[in-house]
Amino acid sequence: MASKPPVQCPLCADEIPEQKRLEEHLVDEHTKRELARDVVSTYEQLEESELSG
Repeated sequence: MASKPPVQCPLCADEIPEQKRLEEHLVDEHTKRELARDVVSTYEQLEESELSG
């Protein structure tokens, strides 16, 4: 059976240990502002690609 590649945090690129969930890492290691910036950035990129496509 193939092993799963490690999960990587989309904000800081840290590899998340197998025993920890990405959600736990985000809550423990990142501020609300960092999370909000990432959400807004993703939304704006999506919006821009929809307008240009």
